[in-house]
Amino acid sequence: MKKIPLLPFLLGVLSPVPLVIMAFIMMFYSPQTTLPILLPAFVGYAAIILSFIGGINWILSMQKPVILLDSDMNVIDKKRLSIAVVPCLFGELAIILTANHKWSMALLFLIIGFAVTLFLERNSYLPTEQPAGYQTMRWLTTFVIQLCLIGAVIFRTPW
Repeated sequence: MKKIPLLPFLLGVLSPVPLVIMAFIMMFYSPQTTLPILLPAFVGYAAIILSFIGGINWILSMQKPVILLDSDMNVIDKKRLSIAVVPCLFGELAIILTANHKWSMALLFLIIGFAVTLFLERNSYLPTEQPAGYQTMRWLTTFVIQLCLIGAVIFRTPW
């Protein structure tokens, strides 16, 4: 598989920057200070990134592997399609929970959604089926996003 071009790689690696900025705002403002739009915007953006990852996997799920046997294709196709759909469901559930002011649960679902998606991706593709550098980019962005989500749970969510 080809190497990821520089611009898509940079855009992927830089995609968590708005979350990092919002997480820093949450850390440095007092928890008593109300920032009514911050947490919904934070959850919404994280849900968008998670859904976008699902979209990437939707494209990858339509590509047929050359190396695998036909008998395994149904199982592999189901795994790949679940990777395409599951992130959107986690993101939507997080948005619904945010709309109902259940911030902690929304953030928890996003944390789980990113972890589950990364785990499923890792176990559903051969290394040659993804662009070179994709897994590195995914691990890096997921790590940064998880830190931001955990930071939001610690510094901002009302229990």
